[in-house]
Amino acid sequence: MDITLLTVNVFLFKQTGMKTLRIKPNPLFTLCVLLVINSISYAQDYNTPPPPPPDYRPTYNQAGQDKDYTEPSGYSSINFGFANPIGSFASPTGSRYGGYAVPGYVFHFSLGIPIDHSNFGIAAMFGDYNNNYDLNSYAANNGESPLYPDQNYYSQSSFMAGLYITIPVGRLSIDGRVMLGALVSTLPEQDYGYMDASENQYEFDMQPSNTTNLAYDAGIGLRYLIVDFRRRSLCAMVNADFLYANANYSTEQIEYYTPSINPTNVTYETDTPVNGHLNVELINITFGLGYQF
Repeated sequence: MDITLLTVNVFLFKQTGMKTLRIKPNPLFTLCVLLVINSISYAQDYNTPPPPPPDYRPTYNQAGQDKDYTEPSGYSSINFGFANPIGSFASPTGSRYGGYAVPGYVFHFSLGIPIDHSNFGIAAMFGDYNNNYDLNSYAANNGESPLYPDQNYYSQSSFMAGLYITIPVGRLSIDGRVMLGALVSTLPEQDYGYMDASENQYEFDMQPSNTTNLAYDAGIGLRYLIVDFRRRSLCAMVNADFLYANANYSTEQIEYYTPSINPTNVTYETDTPVNGHLNVELINITFGLGYQF
């Protein structure tokens, strides 16, 4: 505020009449007035409370804080482990085609999606299994000599889908699943031979075969959340699954006969169709990492 002129009118009333006094402004008095007005204005601003701090929303995984893990979660994971044959699939006896599978390895890619945030959901799994075929034991049990074919192993892949249930216990989740699907199997070659007392040579070569059959999988798994950054959650997993399929096969056995007295070095060949089935039974123990959502 600027004050350039201050006029004070003093009215004196007397019985004889009225007089008006006009006083000229004093510069020192004007400065004092300005200082008083400024002090009052500053005092009002000083007593005004400060504005509230900005809204603060804590993020997950801050020191001393943890997330509520009671809601069921889904997952996707990659697991590696051991494929252990059981039952007739692992039987080291007999003369029929099949069996004689030895422990091997397995790869799993699995997925679980909860339905409407419930404890139940849809499960899916792709598996790849490899188990060597123990041709040495087969030949020894049948008094023959193994000839080591090119494909001396069981190679199989599964495509499964079904339902799962999950139970969260803090950072730990317990999963159970039942799935149905297809098992694509490549069965091993079974090539063996022997020589009789007259030195006639015999070879029996069961050809490898491919077959696709209905398969079942039942499993249980444990997931433990090890890293949680809002939408990025990493978990460690261990699974145990039982896989079963009744594999029907159709192949042929080629028999070679080379006589001991053979001036022209002729080998005789006979092809025989072979049909049958074998039970594929595997217990798979796998370990891996997953993304939890």
